Amino acid sequence: MNNKKKFELLDCTLRDGGYYNNWNFSFNLIQDYLNIISKTDIQYIELGFRGFSQNKNLGLTGYTNDNLIEKLSIPNSLKIGVMVNASDLFKNNYSPLKNLKRLFPKISKKIYFVRFACHTEEVFGLKNIIDWLSKRGVTVFINVMQVSELNLNNVKKICLFLRNKKIKALYFADSLGALESKKFKKIVRLLKKFWKKDLGLHAHDNLKLALKNSEFAIKNNFHWIDSTIMGMGRGPGNLKTEEIIKKVEKKQVAIIDILKNKYFKKLMRKYKWGTNKYYKEAAIKKIHPTYVQQMLADKRYKKKDYINILKSLAAEDARKFNQHKLFISSNIYDVKKKGKWSPSNYLVGKNFLILGPGENAKKNKSKLIKLIHSKKLFVVALNSLNYIPEKFINVRTICHPKRIILDFQNLNNSSTSIIAPISSMSQKLRNYLNSENKFIFDFGLHINGKKKIAIYKNYCSLPKPLVLFYSLSIAISARAKRIYLAGFDGYKNDDPFADETNYYLKKFLKNYTKVSIKTLTKSKYKIPSLIFK
Repeated sequence: MNNKKKFELLDCTLRDGGYYNNWNFSFNLIQDYLNIISKTDIQYIELGFRGFSQNKNLGLTGYTNDNLIEKLSIPNSLKIGVMVNASDLFKNNYSPLKNLKRLFPKISKKIYFVRFACHTEEVFGLKNIIDWLSKRGVTVFINVMQVSELNLNNVKKICLFLRNKKIKALYFADSLGALESKKFKKIVRLLKKFWKKDLGLHAHDNLKLALKNSEFAIKNNFHWIDSTIMGMGRGPGNLKTEEIIKKVEKKQVAIIDILKNKYFKKLMRKYKWGTNKYYKEAAIKKIHPTYVQQMLADKRYKKKDYINILKSLAAEDARKFNQHKLFISSNIYDVKKKGKWSPSNYLVGKNFLILGPGENAKKNKSKLIKLIHSKKLFVVALNSLNYIPEKFINVRTICHPKRIILDFQNLNNSSTSIIAPISSMSQKLRNYLNSENKFIFDFGLHINGKKKIAIYKNYCSLPKPLVLFYSLSIAISARAKRIYLAGFDGYKNDDPFADETNYYLKKFLKNYTKVSIKTLTKSKYKIPSLIFK
């Protein structure tokens, strides 16, 4: 950047912003973004993540592969790079360096830098990684996450470990948006003593401190500052590019406004990122912002649920995001425990109808009720859905901890019986359900953490505690003749929380060919259809 400034802006809109649109930025948007940004003094652009391909729904900057990079015309003034989650390098029984070579079988000359997002313990495993990239002329940044939670002694250890390594800058990311001035000043004092190279800050805006913290960092000789257009980024978002650039070169705000008006205002209307009281509360309680982002995006939850969710998360260590550990630890189902109830003793040979929450089932409510009468279907409703009158529901199924905590009042007020993995639950979770006016049938659940599905007489073993597959397991254990599904519409292509439903449905259909599984309502999942006309 020009001499008026003491720092470099690194714009990471297409990487951090992708948490909202699943990195589905069009090629034209990416190219236009680069062309327009090149007219400012910003030189460094983080295009996206580079990781092992797992989710086919991720857009272009979700993996930022060489094919994309080679197709892009990179303006001469720009230096582009990608971010790698260091955790990806410690997987698959390979060494970190072997995994890095798998991510970069050939390093494009267009890649100027690679930045590693690290938790503290991961930093110390990157020596060979740094050496390998440096020898190939690639600039390396180390980005240590959750700066607000860092122990000062660990900061010192990181500095001592990295001070002789060939890295461009040591970055600190305020992942929880919880970095307050008192803690930041302590870290800065320590850094001045133990770190002589460049420093960088990636600020989140949970507490509306992104700009303040960035300005404090600049005054204390941080040479690198991250920003995104309109603050687009995980949770409440980041330091706004247009906000920080205004402090340096007001004339360039008009250039950023071109991007805002052409693309990002529309994206913001759709995804609604930005600071609110829930992100603020999450920062205070040290809850990872992705939990809040997921909570706000899930239309099943209402404002009245949000406080209970945050209280539940605050009761455990929720600083790292784990999609299975939303409200109670995911390991509650890690021991194989048989339930006390067997579906085959009571429901053998029945035709099942499993009702999901989708709009297509609600639209076809009257047709579903007629079918329930005519075919004498055994109706299973997931959790506490209520678009079908209670008298038509034989039983409800529930297994995921977060749904139990959110739905227990509705479930307890209903006289409809429940099937739940009672024997597999902790006492804390069991206490949410009572059987005063109904039966609770105990069909066990074991979460194997693998991609394995196994169904037994009185329990099932699944990869995840997803209630659809728990319900299918009950029907299959009962040796159902037919299983009809309704209300499983599927996720939108750009939904950042798209799950692996298709993958597991495919396994069910492949493994249990003797039972007919068909959907009665329109679905994006790959299920054989018998759709209402």
